[in-house]
Amino acid sequence: MKPDIFQQIDCIRELPTLPAIVLKVNQMLQDLDTTANQLSRVIETDQAMTAKILKLVNSSFYGFKSTIGSISTAVTILGFNTVQHAVVSLSVMKSFARIKNLKRLNIQDFWRHSLAVAIISKHLADHSDKTLSSDCFTGGLLHDIGKLILAEYFPEHFEKIWLTMIDSAISFVDAEKMADTVNHAEIGAYLAEKWLLPQPLVDAIRHHHSAFSSARAAVIIGVADLLVNTCFPDSEGRILMPDGLSDAPAFLLPQLQTLSGWYPRLQEEIASACQFFMDSQG
Repeated sequence: MKPDIFQQIDCIRELPTLPAIVLKVNQMLQDLDTTANQLSRVIETDQAMTAKILKLVNSSFYGFKSTIGSISTAVTILGFNTVQHAVVSLSVMKSFARIKNLKRLNIQDFWRHSLAVAIISKHLADHSDKTLSSDCFTGGLLHDIGKLILAEYFPEHFEKIWLTMIDSAISFVDAEKMADTVNHAEIGAYLAEKWLLPQPLVDAIRHHHSAFSSARAAVIIGVADLLVNTCFPDSEGRILMPDGLSDAPAFLLPQLQTLSGWYPRLQEEIASACQFFMDSQG
């Protein structure tokens, strides 16, 4: 498949779109003068989103001890970035909710993997560059969104890549390289641009399979993706750093060298995130 795939994507009438509230929230947060009350009032115009944000802030995913009953309080506690990324994440998953059965790609497994990468990405950011935490969570959730586009709208091409991956025992992205085609990361970034998502998110999606020299958020998400795919306890219950991360940037090494100490603990948080975000698709 040639790069004109982007032109083909532009012609897909039923391509998932995001609700107006996402665009409005993104626009507001580009203005440094936006207040918590202003942001809260915009979110409150969408009753479904209001309910989901309140459910999120009161879920075990955040674990606050007291019940939070207003969007304004939720915005104050969670912060602008976290609220923005929650709105984006919930909206994206909702936009793909109609997709139930795809050949070769189980949609439930897809979102479980994506949420696991999001949680691990956020943890790595929290302990290396906390300013990237929200970007890394949402970028982790959306990193493979291009695969959904391929599987849904270009099934024959997706099937070819999938079979190459299985037959050659290689990764999906390596199978894409063998096909000499636009890869799922580029397609995901193109969709994120069409959705007018913040540029850091677009860049993180586009470069999550790039070398370690790319932007920090993309590096973190790429490392998290590798960890989710390869981290399993050995016979003694230890989790060792995968060989592919031996040349990882120095800012991530303290976490990568102590995987056994924190990686297993995050499984409960991943389960909580899956329960909340996947239940919220309906």
